[in-house]
Amino acid sequence: MGKEIISIEGITITLYRKNIKNMYLRVLPPNGEVKVSAPLFVSDGEIIEFIRLRKDWILEKQKLISQNKIKAPLKYVNGETHYLWGKEYTLQLIKNNVKNVLVDEEKSIIYLPVPKRSTIEKRKNILDEFYREELKKAIPPVLDKCTRIVGRTPTSVTVRKMKNWGNCKKDGRITLNLNLAKKDEEFLEYVMIHELCHLIEFNHGKNFKKLMDKFCPNWKKIKKIGKQ
Repeated sequence: MGKEIISIEGITITLYRKNIKNMYLRVLPPNGEVKVSAPLFVSDGEIIEFIRLRKDWILEKQKLISQNKIKAPLKYVNGETHYLWGKEYTLQLIKNNVKNVLVDEEKSIIYLPVPKRSTIEKRKNILDEFYREELKKAIPPVLDKCTRIVGRTPTSVTVRKMKNWGNCKKDGRITLNLNLAKKDEEFLEYVMIHELCHLIEFNHGKNFKKLMDKFCPNWKKIKKIGKQ
């Protein structure tokens, strides 16, 4: 497989020549890198025309990545940045004769025990379980504090993977996203208060916002920071 860096129509391209049948184009986060895979038999002229016809799409994709600060997918490899309670850590893989994820606060390193030839999915699952346990340990004191603030108590609080930061059922069950363990504890308190307020007002209307203003006066600022 051959690799070269070329410029076409002012766009820098990483070109890979492979034993394939068709050309493929990718624009990747976080910096909008453009990669093209082309069959060995395709001429330079055909590659230039391929990019020229897609120039507007490439530029739009790069703009979208830049404006939305889209990050590259995590690979769970040495040196990668991960977060725990709002703090940055460097990931370091270690042999899985150590059973638990270890955290060095002083050096800001998360040591992730993994088996040989582990997949990205396997490494992700190991770290996710660590986050799940961290959040479970953090919930009791935060829940106690927030129930005293709001004056409502849930029937249960569980942790799982989910798209939203949290949700609340009408029967009082609250579910929290395990990724909250990556955020500052203040954000966890905001989410907890948010869900507890749903035990009073089961919507996001004016009355709900008034409750949030009362029980978590700076909630809008915290919510904005949490999206970063």
